[in-house]
Amino acid sequence: MTAQTLAAEPAAPQHPDIHGNDTEQQPAPADPAPATEAPTLAAIISANVRVLRRRHRWTQAEAGQHWGEITGRPMNAATWSVAERAGGRAWAADDLAVAAQLFGLDPADLLTPIGTCEQCGDQPPAGFICSTCGAEAPRKA
Repeated sequence: MTAQTLAAEPAAPQHPDIHGNDTEQQPAPADPAPATEAPTLAAIISANVRVLRRRHRWTQAEAGQHWGEITGRPMNAATWSVAERAGGRAWAADDLAVAAQLFGLDPADLLTPIGTCEQCGDQPPAGFICSTCGAEAPRKA
C-alpha cells in the first residue's frame, strides 16, 4: 500500500444504527456532576433559628430563657444547640409556632432559608456586631 491509499481509508469504522444511518463511535458522555441533596425542612428551620438568635444577639441560654417565657418550659443551652443543628431536631408544628412568636415572625417565614446579610454575610469580624443585621461575632478567647 502506498501513502495515498492509507490516507484514503477511514480512520474509524462506520456502523449503521437501527435506522440504517452510518454512525461514528462517540466517546461515552462524562458522568454528570452529583446532585446535591436539598436540605430538609427541619434543617432549614434550624438554620433560620440560629441566624435569628444571633441577629437578636442572644446566647443559646438566653434564647432558651425567652423560649421558657412563652412556653413555661425553658430550654437549656445544650438543648438549644441541638435545635440549631441540622438534623438535630424534628420541629413539631407547636414548636414552629413558638419559634415564630419568639422572633416576631409568621411561622411560614421559618420554612424558607433566610438570606444572609449583604453587609457581613452573617459573619462579622471577631469582636464586632453588624450594624445591618445585628449578628455578633464570637469574641476571641
